[in-house]
Amino acid sequence: MDTKNNIATILAGLIIGGLAHWFQPYGQMTILEIHIWWILSIGSFIVSILLKLYLQEKPLKIALMVSLGVVLALLARIIYDVTFWDSTSHNLAPFEFILSGIVAVPSALAGVYIGVLFKKKLPKN
Repeated sequence: MDTKNNIATILAGLIIGGLAHWFQPYGQMTILEIHIWWILSIGSFIVSILLKLYLQEKPLKIALMVSLGVVLALLARIIYDVTFWDSTSHNLAPFEFILSGIVAVPSALAGVYIGVLFKKKLPKN
């Protein structure tokens, strides 16, 4: 995977993580009545399918890069909150990372392997 594809894949994960973590008020777990874990899960799933259809890369690498982007978005939110708002707001940050990984990695893996199946079934041009 070249550097341009790495950056694009991580950026896709950052966008998914940003949608889930940055637009929700602190202390709430929903955005427009949708739980943020659903946003992370479905977003990682769909983005992984699309990236596998577009890129000629290993499925595991795509899934892990998308998940890395999701976790980096969470890290950015934690740094922002601790720096500018309340230094005690994320005292359980390690568990936030673990939960984000538990949600994003399996969803991205499922998506990327469904993308592999789609790619096998699509006609070649």
